[in-house]
Amino acid sequence: MKKKNLSTRIREFILTHIKDGSWADGHKIPSEAEMMKTFSASRMTVHRAVKELAAEGHLLRERGRGTFVAKRIPRSDLLNVGDITEEIAQRGGTCFSELKHLDREPESPLTSHVFGEEYTTNVARSKVVHYENGEPLQLEDRWVNLNAAPGYLDVDFSTTTAYRYLMQTAPLQRAEHELTAVLPTPEQQNFLKVQAGEPCLLLKRKTWSGDKLVSYAELLYPASRYSFGGVFTPAK
Repeated sequence: MKKKNLSTRIREFILTHIKDGSWADGHKIPSEAEMMKTFSASRMTVHRAVKELAAEGHLLRERGRGTFVAKRIPRSDLLNVGDITEEIAQRGGTCFSELKHLDREPESPLTSHVFGEEYTTNVARSKVVHYENGEPLQLEDRWVNLNAAPGYLDVDFSTTTAYRYLMQTAPLQRAEHELTAVLPTPEQQNFLKVQAGEPCLLLKRKTWSGDKLVSYAELLYPASRYSFGGVFTPAK
């Protein structure tokens, strides 16, 4: 068996303490000098391992103070379309949702632009706040084509989610995404319990079933509580 190099051993040493909870968020890890002594490693080797973990988001380096365990926030694949409550459950978190608004949406420039003139008078709108471990994680502001999902206004959001209902009624076959950084409106600040100047991530998503546009959603997350990422592997 090939022996692990020192840099890998140092990485695993740090990650093990983070993952098993020994080093919580904000914990100051041993200095590079201390790890040089522990592993009989050069400063360059220790520095490389710490620098890599900082770049990956596990550590936070502060000049003159040391290196600390970074706050871990949920992360989602940008191109993945799923149920936010299932995502939270998979992380081991507790989740619940609050319905803030559900009604037929009057015709507007947005509905005309998104759904087209022929459907703009038959659109429903819902606003739901999803919580993880008691803290607001996502504001789901969704417009739904009632021609594709006629029962949407009767959905009981205390027992299901828009995603689950729509997947049963008009199964997703195509999606389009756009991710931007925004500042929250006063209403959004209230729903997500954030300050006026706190940046948020806005994911705009359109979903189709067949050739019919079913839903347009604006999913808003506090940037300090959520992130997006992904891995690309080129075709061989």
